Amino acid sequence: MIKYSFRSALLVLILCSLADHLHAQQSYKNFSIGVGGGLVRSYTDRQKPDLNYLASGNLDYYFTPYLNAGLELQGGTMSGSSINADNGRTEGFNSEFATFQVRGKVHLGEFTGRPRRYRVFQDSFLSRVAKGFYLGSGGGVLVIRSRENSEAVYHNKELYLPAMTGIDVSMGDDSRILLNLNYQLNFVLGDKIDGLVSWGSKNDMFSSLTLGIAFTFGRLHYL
Repeated sequence: MIKYSFRSALLVLILCSLADHLHAQQSYKNFSIGVGGGLVRSYTDRQKPDLNYLASGNLDYYFTPYLNAGLELQGGTMSGSSINADNGRTEGFNSEFATFQVRGKVHLGEFTGRPRRYRVFQDSFLSRVAKGFYLGSGGGVLVIRSRENSEAVYHNKELYLPAMTGIDVSMGDDSRILLNLNYQLNFVLGDKIDGLVSWGSKNDMFSSLTLGIAFTFGRLHYL
């Protein structure tokens, strides 16, 4: 009787231990969908760019917890001004824009040690922040058109190359919520953001600083 009780207790202990280990493994889901907002600034032939607002939405696929690629839409306004050297007047542009981009991100956590399959793993908040630091790039299309109070009247499409850095932070080992802080500098392959093309001018650029929140979903994977 004692022998059977000991075996039963040992079996329960092993099952509980395995359950705890499986729960403690690092896990992730393949997809996330998110929204965000922030500030955008243009770098054009106008010497005085304004800070404007933008909103964004994105869909990402995760190959690992720290390597993902996805699609992003952004929309907002851009504006800026300069002084005409000939007549001393302040002239500017005021436009609304939308972007569609494909980009990939690799996080610092991709290069750090991963937990062994049956090892208790608890990430601290600071550890998740550090592993969530990333660099990314891709390609996109900018559609921009002037508004009523713009000096120039135009409706342009431009290709651009984004360079981004930021932090993705998970709210916990079992959380589906990701928070994001992203800075992005976009190199436009053209010179028509402000509707002004002058002799000797360089291609335009624009940058954005955004905060976002994403919800992860899909099949659960364990490392």
